[in-house]
Amino acid sequence: MPLEQPRLRRSRLSAERERELLDTALRLVRERGYDRVTIDDIAAAARASVATLYRRWESKAKLVITAIQVTKPESAADIDTGSLRGDLLAVAERAAGPIRLREPATATMTGLARDALLDPELMRAMRDILVEPEVEVLRRVLARHAEAGRIKKDAKVLDIVDRLIFGPLLFEQLFAGHDPTLAEHLVDDVLLPLLTKG
Repeated sequence: MPLEQPRLRRSRLSAERERELLDTALRLVRERGYDRVTIDDIAAAARASVATLYRRWESKAKLVITAIQVTKPESAADIDTGSLRGDLLAVAERAAGPIRLREPATATMTGLARDALLDPELMRAMRDILVEPEVEVLRRVLARHAEAGRIKKDAKVLDIVDRLIFGPLLFEQLFAGHDPTLAEHLVDDVLLPLLTKG
């Protein structure tokens, strides 16, 4: 009877090593563009195995979007400035973070948004990793203010507030350039009147 071979244990990536891999992926995408970078390229540049990258992130799309996501502020679960206006501004500024990063990151986000139109897996990864967490934060903020009576009960706009915030911010980046007052205009001139005025 043959002896059973011992199973090899896969070591978990340390936080430092994971960050190195993410930084390498982001650097390559900034230098070459998303569509010109492969998992093999990232593995070679990071001196890692392709299997390690797939085991941890499943796809190039998830790896690259996670790399962008870690550049954002930690958690927004505790956004509570004490006012509806303050909370909406905080959500908008946080969401604009990946869009308004330094110039190389700005070009990266613009390129990824373009590539996502042609790559369903990238679109899914962007939605799941970058967009949905921000939408969830916004939902919690709106629910808290609705419960406190700060939002009118029949505000039909509640279902599309996420699009009213995130859509213009993305448009700004892709087509209009940087307007540092956009978040404030969105909140003061669009969202607050729609949410609070009867």
